Amino acid sequence: MSLWLSENGLFYFLTLVSTFFAVLCVNTRLILRAAVYLMAVLFFVAGIYLRLGLEFLAGIQVLVYVGGIVVVLVFAVMLTHSHAVKEEKPDITRKIIGLLTAGLFFLGSWWAIAQTPALTSVSAELMPLTTDIKTIGRALLDFGASGYVLPFELVSLLLLAVLIGGVVIARKDVG
Repeated sequence: MSLWLSENGLFYFLTLVSTFFAVLCVNTRLILRAAVYLMAVLFFVAGIYLRLGLEFLAGIQVLVYVGGIVVVLVFAVMLTHSHAVKEEKPDITRKIIGLLTAGLFFLGSWWAIAQTPALTSVSAELMPLTTDIKTIGRALLDFGASGYVLPFELVSLLLLAVLIGGVVIARKDVG
């Protein structure tokens, strides 16, 4: 059976495409194009979540990260189209340091993944058997210790602060 028809073929495809867009995101000099590439990466990561059977997490990925953070980033870029910000070309020393740092991070991540047991070996009692949408909704709206209202409110305040900061920067006189 070919790789693309196998059970993991879609996972490998989504991983390769998201990695491709991530490389494009960090290598482009145009910030708006980098935001679009970041949006593509986040969409494909949501596809990986769908492939793993985590539909709720995929929806949250699209709503919060793509629908919230990337859109706020694009608004901030569009509001601050100032000519006072110049593109800086990094010198060779900064490029080497960045390459070494990225390589060390890659090796550390590879080692951590190699030390982690595969998801298929996780026993059935560790995996949640039933998770209905009502239980998730109640947990999201719960004020108690197991609730998630406070984190969602903090994220909304963070997004509001970013938007207000973008407006303040856009209105600042370059003088």
